[in-house]
Amino acid sequence: YFHRNIFGLYKSYSVEYLDSSGNRLRKVLSYFDPVADSSKKIKKAPEQQEIKFTRKDRLSRIRSLKIDTLTATGLIKVGSFSKGHLPHFFKRSFKKIKKAHVNNVIIDVRNNGGGDINNFVSLARYIRNSNFRVADTAASIAKNFRPYNKYIKANFFDRPGLFFLSRKGKDNCYHFGFWEKKLFRPRRANHFNGHTYVVTNGLTFSASSLFCSSVKGQPDVTLVGEETGGGWHGNSGIVIPDIVLPHTKLRVRLPFFRLVQYDHVSHNGKGVLPDIEVRPTVSDVINNVDRKMEVVKELIKDTRQ
Repeated sequence: YFHRNIFGLYKSYSVEYLDSSGNRLRKVLSYFDPVADSSKKIKKAPEQQEIKFTRKDRLSRIRSLKIDTLTATGLIKVGSFSKGHLPHFFKRSFKKIKKAHVNNVIIDVRNNGGGDINNFVSLARYIRNSNFRVADTAASIAKNFRPYNKYIKANFFDRPGLFFLSRKGKDNCYHFGFWEKKLFRPRRANHFNGHTYVVTNGLTFSASSLFCSSVKGQPDVTLVGEETGGGWHGNSGIVIPDIVLPHTKLRVRLPFFRLVQYDHVSHNGKGVLPDIEVRPTVSDVINNVDRKMEVVKELIKDTRQ
């Protein structure tokens, strides 16, 4: 799961390994989709399985837009908020949606592990009808972690964010004032005013759960699916450098800031709850049925009748 979030999914993987005799061997393994019946597929030789991906292919795995003119429905899939030139993609997408006179938009954030807060804000501004902030609280317990700084591999822009953009508060924590005070307004150009369906599951984390929380409760927004993995009350993040442990060289990630969501719910240990819960079933997995999307389609059909 972590590998997929960092590198994405591919049709094949080159794997090197040592056999029982210590020989180094290499094989190309096809991506396995557990919902597909692979038993009926003809196995090809490894050299025939290796496929090169274009930049367009890689981007389509991160984000995509499809418009069904027959039902006046747009489907936006966002697999990550960490890459994919998302603000530009959202701008183009909602411009196309407006031009196509789309009445319903489905935003699929299943398996979205999160990413850049700016990207979730960019998407929320096309959906929300009111002003909002990112956080009620965004605070770190310290500005540095001496004597352990040498093990923390922060990005170039992380340290200025921690040292210069945070200020000590009355609680003795260092607050990232921008995310606590900055007021974001809905987009005027190409703002979507129809009904939005947000599809979630347990692998909806971090910035994607922030997005779900920011639009939940709006009369023309319906969340369909499962409770998000990311917290509804808050999350940890903003600055998340790597730590390389000195002896094992194991790499772990350390969120610096505790983020309590804007207009947050009580601290109940839950993720963002869907308005309509749709859980996976064994039958759906075996028959390759996307039950969540089927429910959304039925809801759209009912509103059209």
